Amino acid sequence: MIKLLLVLFISLFSITLYAKTVTSLDILNATVKAALKSNGSCFHYKFPTRFCVWLSPWSGRTVTPVLDHYSPDLIVMVYRNKDDNPWFEARVLLDKPTAMLQASAIPQVGSGNHSFLNEHEQQVIFKEADVIGNPALAVFPQYTGEVLLTSTAMPLKPYFQSMLDSALWRGLMPEALPEETAAMALSVAHHVGTGQNDWGDVYPHEGTVMGNDDAKASMVVAQRAADLITNTAAFGHIHQELSTYCGRHCKASPITENSQDTLFQLIYPIEQTDCKPLGSDSSYTERMLNEKGVYMWIVWRHYQGCANGHGKFIGVYL
Repeated sequence: MIKLLLVLFISLFSITLYAKTVTSLDILNATVKAALKSNGSCFHYKFPTRFCVWLSPWSGRTVTPVLDHYSPDLIVMVYRNKDDNPWFEARVLLDKPTAMLQASAIPQVGSGNHSFLNEHEQQVIFKEADVIGNPALAVFPQYTGEVLLTSTAMPLKPYFQSMLDSALWRGLMPEALPEETAAMALSVAHHVGTGQNDWGDVYPHEGTVMGNDDAKASMVVAQRAADLITNTAAFGHIHQELSTYCGRHCKASPITENSQDTLFQLIYPIEQTDCKPLGSDSSYTERMLNEKGVYMWIVWRHYQGCANGHGKFIGVYL
């Protein structure tokens, strides 16, 4: 069923992501195309084996399936400079106004692959980041509640823009002091990658990463930006929260590093056909590196719960 829907969508939206101007339609197409290339495996759709029972005075006892799958909730973009975002609408409607606000609040803020305080630091990579609701969610609602659980993300909604959060994103004091202090303890347990794949800390949620590998540093920044919107310890960052409540008896997983409940799928500059936690062995390849330092991922979150039912919830049965 899911693969059939994806085939239909991809036949309707046949614009390539690699056009010079990437539009919302391009992002929608890229999302569907990426899922199709993986045979829908990023959905991890499980055939229902359990059922929810509802009791209504009008329809009596009814049964709906327990659905278990992933949803392509968000697009995360990581880039060096304010004009580098490849998504046209995001760049023109969101990044340009916030860049003007940023320039008036923090003159000579800096960007690119060096510290904003010292342009000669070559082992410091700094990136801006945007987290926006996936426009592809707009084509799903007519099927949600029966085939798919309703996503808690809103298509095209900006959940986080680092340029709107400039002071904390750059670790400027005194604003960043609470998170900088907490990071000394939190960073012990929160890393992107494990073992030899330890590429950087999730805390503090800032755009600066120590290192010289642009792709790996960008993955750390992507995890930090996405983590903010379901993290209850955001320490004052300007962002919109993304709910983990998707309806009656339905939960969506929070965005967590190194978790199989939070999967990333690269769609720019190359399209990856599978989804995995950032920092895993298969999440990195040298083919990801590009001169502009621009990267774009779909964030898939795990959903589990009852399909829509009517009346009072009685329970779940095998």
